[in-house]
Amino acid sequence: MDSLEAKFANGESRVQVIGGLGGCGKTTIALHLARQARDRGYEVFWLSASSSDRLVTGMREVARELGADEDELEAAWNGRISATDLVWRHLDTAEQPWLMIIDNADEPAWLAAQGGTPGDGTGWLRSSHAGMCLVTSRISNPNYWGHEADTHRIGVLSPSDGKDVLLDLAGEAGDPADALILSERLDGLPLALKIAGSYLARSVRGAGLLRRHGRHFGRVRGFAEYTQALEHAGTDFLDQNGRWESSDSDTESSHRRLIGRTWEISLDLLDEQELPEARALMRVLSCCASAPLPVDLLDPETLWGSAFRDELELERADRALEALIDLSLIDVVEVNPTGNSSACDPIPCLVSHRLVLEANALRLSSSDEREREEVWKSIARAMEKGSEPAPEQPRNWPWWRLFSPHVAASLSGAPDSPEIVRPLLRVGLSSYAYHAFSNGFDDAEKMAKLLIRRSDFLSEGDPLRLSIRHRAMLSLLDGEDQVVEGERILSAQLETLGEEHPETLITRHDLTMMQSRHGRISESAEEAELRSILDARRRVLGHDSPYTILTHSVLASLMRERGQEVEGEYRALIEHVHSLSPEDHKFLPLHDRHQMAHALDALNRLAEAEAEYQSVLEDLEGHGGEATRLYRDMANCLAKNLARQRKYADALRVMEKLLGWFDESDDEHSSATKWGLYVRHRRADMMRRCGRPAEAATEIRSVLSERLGSADASDSIVLQERHCLAHALDDQGEFSEARSELQDVVLAYSDILGPNDSQTREARFCLARMFVRQGLFVEALQHFEQVLAAESAELGEDHTDYWRTLFRVKQCQRHLGIIDEPETLRAFEEIAAKQMALLDDSHDRVSAVRKAISELRASTG
Repeated sequence: MDSLEAKFANGESRVQVIGGLGGCGKTTIALHLARQARDRGYEVFWLSASSSDRLVTGMREVARELGADEDELEAAWNGRISATDLVWRHLDTAEQPWLMIIDNADEPAWLAAQGGTPGDGTGWLRSSHAGMCLVTSRISNPNYWGHEADTHRIGVLSPSDGKDVLLDLAGEAGDPADALILSERLDGLPLALKIAGSYLARSVRGAGLLRRHGRHFGRVRGFAEYTQALEHAGTDFLDQNGRWESSDSDTESSHRRLIGRTWEISLDLLDEQELPEARALMRVLSCCASAPLPVDLLDPETLWGSAFRDELELERADRALEALIDLSLIDVVEVNPTGNSSACDPIPCLVSHRLVLEANALRLSSSDEREREEVWKSIARAMEKGSEPAPEQPRNWPWWRLFSPHVAASLSGAPDSPEIVRPLLRVGLSSYAYHAFSNGFDDAEKMAKLLIRRSDFLSEGDPLRLSIRHRAMLSLLDGEDQVVEGERILSAQLETLGEEHPETLITRHDLTMMQSRHGRISESAEEAELRSILDARRRVLGHDSPYTILTHSVLASLMRERGQEVEGEYRALIEHVHSLSPEDHKFLPLHDRHQMAHALDALNRLAEAEAEYQSVLEDLEGHGGEATRLYRDMANCLAKNLARQRKYADALRVMEKLLGWFDESDDEHSSATKWGLYVRHRRADMMRRCGRPAEAATEIRSVLSERLGSADASDSIVLQERHCLAHALDDQGEFSEARSELQDVVLAYSDILGPNDSQTREARFCLARMFVRQGLFVEALQHFEQVLAAESAELGEDHTDYWRTLFRVKQCQRHLGIIDEPETLRAFEEIAAKQMALLDDSHDRVSAVRKAISELRASTG
């Protein structure tokens, strides 16, 4: 504390990091410095880094408070300019000195720039002569924080300082010498000291006796009595291995024991004050995750029965909650689950220190069976109540984002009682739906594993077990195993539930998709089954059910893939949805309007498609969905769309932003993953198109090297990299190497996939164009003619690709003198007519032929 106060008083510009064990007082120190700063006229910014979303949102508010205009903010938060640079430009030029506190930064990587460290001066943390940045974190290793940060490790308080804390909180509770002994007994852990002092402060105002299982240990109203009570509060310890002092984790284990004893004394006190609901509430909280718990889950009537409809009983429950807050066992916080203050109202939540919850859970596990059963039945009822908002609807995702960790925790920890587990399994299915619909497939997989494990007491034909088997089939199986299991599940559901039960319809829908992927169903049968499912879902669930819309969307996508008219189908899909509020309508962008964007792309209505993709991404950002797979997919689609419009710089910015997700913080976020390599490939391609071929070639070679570490040289993904590399080399003027590279790719594709395959055709087409750019029209014509023959065989002469290639063939023939100008003009006019019949008049292929016609006519007079 003294060191930080001195640094602050002397105008220290370097980043200061306070690190240490949870509960050691890091935030308290930060609050103290914040008060000092405010007294000195500093502007104080307090940001939470408990999640990446909250950090980024907080930084945006800092920039806004310092005068950044909305255009700047929009540009920064859309990735057109650097958000970190914008924030720090305003901080560095602030007229008023400031202190910025970033609290709970337990994920240092969130503060770092791509490829950097949190305190290296390139990310959210920077030194500044205009003010000081202070960070609290459980991570105290200086290596995490970079060279521009000073790290201060906060341990436990000395016995003397701990004594002072106790005297400040409960000065009338006894002699300072006794307070010193109690401080030593609590090992100086600030959280334990705060709980003990708060208890004694209440006790001297009228507390009763400490009673433990009927034994009387005397009145606990002073430091000495509290120390004695700690020795007798119970024989259970959170760890059975005694005190270890060799590492931080062992020290934390020791402190867990002390906190367990401390809270038990506090709850005994509230029992004596006739507030047994406080203990019951702590038992309930211990069954949930160590994450903010929405207060709405803790409806007293749901937890403890109809008696709590009575106003007096409700008042008792409120008093119990207030007492727990007074004793520092829990706190109330307002949580915005989206990270966007404009997206929804904050949700009031209860939070308790993780160590306190673990100690409570241990006490519950060792309590009598009846008590355990009542607590867990309460939890099951609360979870059922909490699962009522439809998890498929985006307007409910903020709730489910807070709620789902507690579903997983309660389902995982519940005792083996069918009466308790069965309702929790149903809630788990809803949680799975939330993860699946919000494209949180990793979390869906975890939930599927948990559902399978906890439902093993059900018979395989139980309808609930069948639903769980279906989710496990989707998330845990693939290939033929997935299809076979799907068929078994459907057969049992048809027998037990009927063909139009909602769960049967879910399985019918998914099985149809799987059978199609594996060639187990004809195209006509697939379409017929989807239409049958769509009709049934409209009857059973309604036109605007997410599941009805999903089937309609899949059907429209299928038609698009087969070249059928889809615009009317998607218009019908939109018309069937009746939105009562903007939130209802937001379901469409995330699960269906992105399909509309795909359809618009396919119809070459590129500007409209771009707008739809942007809308999807904005809605996902509004719901805190930046980390979802859907967000990454849509960003990738947007980049492709922009590239088709030749907005290469915009496309590159999208890929750069997407690449920022791969911060190397763990295996999933590694840029060497399959998805990471794909994003790097796309980024390199956009760099090439932006006139940076050397950088592009370097990156493509790096990606190619990574791929060759796990794939054969003839693998299609490797050949795609080589194809892209050839273009980068060609753009650099390395014509011979580029041509050789692409010729190898064409030969490999032809050998592996056959000369008529789409990838072979496309690579050969690019090779032919490369020959054209190098003036080698004989070689170009040979390859264009091979592509044309393949397209005629595979696509027919009514496909736009055929006429694109024929246009290139005629251009080469004219250059070589094979056809004269009148014949060329007639050929171009025929091609233009065909392309206009197949494509929009503004399409690039139509424009290219029209330009050639215009130039040819001008040259012939």
